[in-house]
Amino acid sequence: MASDLISLILNDILKISPTLLSKYYTPQDQVIYLILIPSVVLFLFLYAFSKQIVGRIVGEHPGFEYLVSIVSFIYIVYSGMFGTTLVPIFINWLNIAIILSLIVFVMSVVFHPARGPALTKAAAEAGRMIGEKVTAKEKERKAIEQEVDAIKKELQGLRAEESRTLEPTAKAFVQMQIANLEAQKRRLESRL
Repeated sequence: MASDLISLILNDILKISPTLLSKYYTPQDQVIYLILIPSVVLFLFLYAFSKQIVGRIVGEHPGFEYLVSIVSFIYIVYSGMFGTTLVPIFINWLNIAIILSLIVFVMSVVFHPARGPALTKAAAEAGRMIGEKVTAKEKERKAIEQEVDAIKKELQGLRAEESRTLEPTAKAFVQMQIANLEAQKRRLESRL
């Protein structure tokens, strides 16, 4: 009988899709994940919604806020938006909200607000030091690339000279210079 009542509420009143129902087998899971959690999140939303609407039109008036909340809840449930659209969103929203709340809690315990200015100063100093290292490495990389380009140009000139030189000792000297420049180029490229 209890499962018939839950089935009536889930299928006929809340219009929850059968594919979503198949994810939660037991009546306890269905009540918690498909009714309780989404309803609490929807009540939070409707509370904020009714406060904003009534506050802008009439000012603070608790009676109108309750009326707008109840009518909005009935409309959302009766139209079928609750079961088809909002339940999947609210289940995931609650998981995300819990995770973010845990992160904020841990951060507020580890980094107490009273230490804020000191932490900001330390973070700025760390950022400055990292920035200096990055820019120094970038400058060094550009200098090495310029040196490699100069070596490549010199190698082109030496290879052209090698092909024109017929004398064996001069050719051997040019080949030795080419080998030295090739080795120097490889050393520089390995530093990149």
